Amino acid sequence: MSSFIILIFYLILNPTISYSQLVPEGWFQQLNPVNKDLKSVTFVNSQIGFASGDSGVIIKTTNGGTNWFQLSSGSTDDLIKITFTSINTGYVIGTDSLIMKTTNSGLSWVRQNSNTNNSLTSSSFINDATGFISGLNQTLLKTTNGGSNWNNLTFPESLNFYSIFFINNLTGWLSSEDPNLVGDSALSIFKTTSGGINWFKQYKHNREFSPMLQLQFADSLNGWSVIYLKAVDLSYLIRTTDGGNIWTEYPLGNSGNWCLFFINQEKGWAAGPQNRIRRTTNGGESWINSIALPASINYFSNYFADSLVGWTVGANGIILKTTTGGVLTGFSNTTSEIPDNYSLSQNYPNPFNPNTIINYKCSMFNYISLKVYDILGNEVATLINENIPAGSYDVQFNGADYPSGIYFYSFIIDGNVANTKRMVLLK
Repeated sequence: MSSFIILIFYLILNPTISYSQLVPEGWFQQLNPVNKDLKSVTFVNSQIGFASGDSGVIIKTTNGGTNWFQLSSGSTDDLIKITFTSINTGYVIGTDSLIMKTTNSGLSWVRQNSNTNNSLTSSSFINDATGFISGLNQTLLKTTNGGSNWNNLTFPESLNFYSIFFINNLTGWLSSEDPNLVGDSALSIFKTTSGGINWFKQYKHNREFSPMLQLQFADSLNGWSVIYLKAVDLSYLIRTTDGGNIWTEYPLGNSGNWCLFFINQEKGWAAGPQNRIRRTTNGGESWINSIALPASINYFSNYFADSLVGWTVGANGIILKTTTGGVLTGFSNTTSEIPDNYSLSQNYPNPFNPNTIINYKCSMFNYISLKVYDILGNEVATLINENIPAGSYDVQFNGADYPSGIYFYSFIIDGNVANTKRMVLLK
């Protein structure tokens, strides 16, 4: 059954849903107490997360986004980047050189002296004490004492900095634009191996594009940046696999992308304008598009807890979540934390009413959970939650007490989501 047919089927079963509520396939919308644009989202674990946005908005969830509530930031500035280094300690930066810090998980925020009047664009924190912030007009800041002091780092060129990313105390990258240079080589990426004391240029772009919007590295070798060409509505990803010595360009397509998130050197997601979210399983060399829906929604930030569970935030307070890696069928986690000696079968029959059988296999002793979720991501049933010896097992799900609709079931091994599949209850 195609995703389009499933979509029509779901609308028939739920006639009260308006077309404007539709979101890209594999994602569902979460309720948000504010309607301001959300510019940044981050999670400290699979349950506790934060998002920040325009007019001083900061919101928090403690249950994976099922419920979000607003925190008091004490500011009306637009908050463009929020970062937490632990459950209690977090930082947020905003327009008008704003830096704020919390040490009580967002209950209160204290403004710090940024030591600049320039607009801030990006931040990267190594731990509770050490962090870096970039900004316009050659703004480059560093703290080693949790923001009690922010020191200006010297830089040899007068540039606008748009994104900064450090993988440890010494090694980091910085994307820039030369506002005085029109044409070739206006965009550059710099690297430091001395904690920001010295920088050297690794890359310059050979065409005049919009600024490089975001940098991210999965490790010391694998990194990415995204460039959006607003004039022609086109975006490109540039990728390095050798720590930035060589960068390769890959097209992302039209309806461009403003943000990206990689969980390892292969799996990543990109989001941007026109209700578009893309995913890759080969490090960005090729991308799979979500279904483009008519609703014109802009996305500004995304974050993934693992290869299946992630969030995307954007205009007018929209928050989307996926528990399937952004697809309607299984997107298996193949990282080292998930054993590869298991299988999860598609339920049978499907569609079903009211009973269906789910088969799973594991070849070693593991703590297994099998959970069922509704279309909004709410957990509706736990079918298995115990230590299971190696073997093949059938488990029955009875949907007699649940309404017709689309459901997902997740196979969880030792606390990590290994696979998620879709099923349809039809009464």
